[in-house]
Amino acid sequence: MAWNWFVNKGGTERERFAGPLVISGLVAAGLLLLFVLYPEKSLLKLLSNQEVSSPAQRRYLEALIHLRSDDSALVMVLARSYLASKSPLQALQTLDHLREPLPADIRKASRRLRYEALRQRLLSLPAGSGESDRTRQLFASQIELMRQDGATMQELETYLADARHVGDNVSAQKLKSLLRPLAAAPSEPQGAPAVSTPESMASAALARRDYRGAASIYFAAMQSNRETGQRRRYFLSAVKTLQSGNLVAEALDAGEKYINGLAEDRETMLFMARLALAANRPDRSQVYIRRALGMSPVAGGAS
Repeated sequence: MAWNWFVNKGGTERERFAGPLVISGLVAAGLLLLFVLYPEKSLLKLLSNQEVSSPAQRRYLEALIHLRSDDSALVMVLARSYLASKSPLQALQTLDHLREPLPADIRKASRRLRYEALRQRLLSLPAGSGESDRTRQLFASQIELMRQDGATMQELETYLADARHVGDNVSAQKLKSLLRPLAAAPSEPQGAPAVSTPESMASAALARRDYRGAASIYFAAMQSNRETGQRRRYFLSAVKTLQSGNLVAEALDAGEKYINGLAEDRETMLFMARLALAANRPDRSQVYIRRALGMSPVAGGAS
């Protein structure tokens, strides 16, 4: 009897040691440690799939935003992923997390994302509904805001086409009035051609949502420049442009194709390491991390 009591007591103690609360606590502690130590790496792996639709993945990204409320880049990543999965309302709610002051590039990119989210939202709402009317007013305000930021003629033409498509006749009429004198303006006199920069040409391509065309302009500018800082700037602009069009795998391939001359640049190597993780290529990421640290590639690894 005593022996049975001892065995039962031991079993009870083992049960208590491996109880659900203990296991849950260990799992929670492990997850918290991963959150603190590897938030960016985990996030990039999650977003390597362009169609992030799992509710669990969405909750994870939203939780990261609450933990890193001042991380504007993270907000942009999540908003862009919502747009890629045709969830404009969630994208708009995510963009509301942005807080001023913002860097100029983040502010400009966020306004483009908000514009695209409002455009998608209008196309999904029934015409004539109250929500449609409110969203159309926000869309018109966003167009005006981007116009005041110095939109190019090509961008204004894109806004005009979009306004007509979503039924924003007020914005369409205003943009048409603005474009009429620009179209009728005399061209530059012969012998004084208009100055085109890679940035202006890429901006015109982006206004048409031609991400590949814009990236090719930056890559061409990179190849014609010998200064390392300029080459890096055009290289990163090209690859980030492809990323912004949700062409992550293509961005990695193009980056590896045009990286000549920057293989020893630490900033470029770290960027490529993050990009490789986003493209679900941890093997390539390891190569770039070793280069950034000045280490030789692992045996059998790609150079």
